Amino acid sequence: MSSQITKEELTRIKGSFQAKYGYEMDEWTAVILTELNDRFGNFSQTVQQSTKEIGNAAQLIKGQVHAVHFKNDRQAFFFGLGKLLSPSLIVLTGILFIAYYVGQYEKYNEISNFVEQYPNFNAFKQMIRVADIREFESKKYLVLRPAAKANSIKIGKEYEYLKKEKAVIVLLESDNQ
Repeated sequence: MSSQITKEELTRIKGSFQAKYGYEMDEWTAVILTELNDRFGNFSQTVQQSTKEIGNAAQLIKGQVHAVHFKNDRQAFFFGLGKLLSPSLIVLTGILFIAYYVGQYEKYNEISNFVEQYPNFNAFKQMIRVADIREFESKKYLVLRPAAKANSIKIGKEYEYLKKEKAVIVLLESDNQ
């Protein structure tokens, strides 16, 4: 219980209940009724205070809202477009930038992985650019011709045959690069 109740108060509560309804009330019911009355009194004050605060907040919001009226739908559309166009363009630009960055990052990773996987790749760059690749019977071949002069071999186009070693050599890069 939130407060002490005296015998005199209990007798008054029981008497007023009997006078109002015509029934006799026991002491425990009177005590419980008093406790409920105290609790609901506090609850009622809390509800009234909350209602007052909500009313104040509603008045504050109403004071900050400014109604805008338009002559027609077209005017309203262009007003909304003018308010939202700048943020929309910024967001769209950001999305496009991120998409481009992600695409470039994936390409970079793919190329980086390729170069790491094939460490001699840089030596073959010139040959890859100028090589003659042809397809015979559904298979691809690198086409090379014997070099006319040993000192002017064309990268990726000609080869030289070493008789002593019985090997074909292909120039990958020239001295003048």
